[in-house]
Amino acid sequence: MTKLALVTGASTGIGRETCDLFARNGYRVIALSREPSGLESAALELALDLESFEQIEWLADALDAEIAGAERVILVNNSGYGQFGALRDLSESMWQKQFSTHVFGPIKLAAVCLRLCEQHGIPLRVIAVSSVLSIVPQQMKGAYCAAKSAMNAAHDSFWFDEKGSNSLESVSLVLPGPVKTQFREHALAALQPVIGNAGSEHQNKYEAMAASLAPGAKMKPFTASAADVAEKIFRAAEAVRSKPRYLVTPQTYLAAFITRFLPCSMQRRMLG
Repeated sequence: MTKLALVTGASTGIGRETCDLFARNGYRVIALSREPSGLESAALELALDLESFEQIEWLADALDAEIAGAERVILVNNSGYGQFGALRDLSESMWQKQFSTHVFGPIKLAAVCLRLCEQHGIPLRVIAVSSVLSIVPQQMKGAYCAAKSAMNAAHDSFWFDEKGSNSLESVSLVLPGPVKTQFREHALAALQPVIGNAGSEHQNKYEAMAASLAPGAKMKPFTASAADVAEKIFRAAEAVRSKPRYLVTPQTYLAAFITRFLPCSMQRRMLG
């Protein structure tokens, strides 16, 4: 029997690095992404749209035999993207997609995996890739901050709901700050329709944000690599007792300190 890793958002960035790292360490990797890309480290690639509960339920049939033959299962809820823009300018579909990708879909997938693991008596660990912006909000990124904050709360609640399960070993969150991936490219693409339909109130902010997301824009200090995040994910998977939170990059450690020890009024002055 082998250990099984299921990784969403596996085609690029953190997901791809995570698949490679697990495969190098003897895991059988199942890569899940909206558009499979021929990932060599994956034993199996499956298409998955996290916005569709129907697709997630369909996936149960494809995963049943894989989970039945596993020693243990690691689910990495990594898929995500940033929908930026002033909250007043976002459409209903933008909100819906942001929360479906980061909250509704990942929790549904965790529930399906837990059900299969319970049926076959296999231990399960759930690891979700969140963000420093889940604990410290930032202007013009409210929908993403809200979705990532909800991701934290939903995964914590999933642990409290299901901690009596004979299969669920742990639920952990990995919180990186800035990471060198295609995140900015995808965020810029998601931002363009917002800019096109926005009023004049925030045009200067939109111009600055678009410039910061553009190809060749300067990276923020202490930007991590996708491999750095993958290593924390792997640590959560392999730990004898995995922790509820794994922080990546100095920004996240600083944010955790600020939100824990400083009053809210001071936090707003520092972060505003």
